[in-house]
Amino acid sequence: MVKIVSEYKRIDEEQPKEEVKNVAKVRFKADYDITDVLRLWGNWARKNHYLEQRSPSWFNEQPKRYKESCSDDDALLIDSALISLSKTSRQGAEQYEVLKLFYFGQSRTVEEYVASTGMGRKLERLAFDGAVSIISNKDFNKQTKTFIQPLSVVDIAKKMNIDRSKVKLIKEGGENHIVGHLSAITMLTGQRLEILNNIKFI
Repeated sequence: MVKIVSEYKRIDEEQPKEEVKNVAKVRFKADYDITDVLRLWGNWARKNHYLEQRSPSWFNEQPKRYKESCSDDDALLIDSALISLSKTSRQGAEQYEVLKLFYFGQSRTVEEYVASTGMGRKLERLAFDGAVSIISNKDFNKQTKTFIQPLSVVDIAKKMNIDRSKVKLIKEGGENHIVGHLSAITMLTGQRLEILNNIKFI
């Protein structure tokens, strides 16, 4: 009987085990504006689209904000982050679609572009007359060429038939994923976007 009591006593005197807590998920916070990075990637992607379809004048005649682009190496890193996002889940695929429409744009035929712009028909006529170079005679081909037009949050909401506030949330979620992916690449490989040497930090 004494032996049993003493055994219990020894157990009671043992130090309590330390509580094991779950490790919280790592959340990366960028010290730069990811929208600047994605904007330059979108410009790079549109430039390559126009070069592939042999209509470089369509890119060159865009406003300056649409012509500033990142390097090929940076674009490949950002591409990998976007592809990763599109494959994560249904939500990730939705975030990818919103980012693509906002930063790259939607493909439109010349006829669709002309119909959606007030001065489109005038530019088309002047281009054939040689008065402006925004659409060169060599580039202009309604059957094979397409414009890429970035969409606003409002336009994306209409296209996806959802509220604009939801589009903003989807967009922010996708941008956060890209930040995390790029930060992870830097941590694992030391590879960092060249573009960060030129953009403004926050």
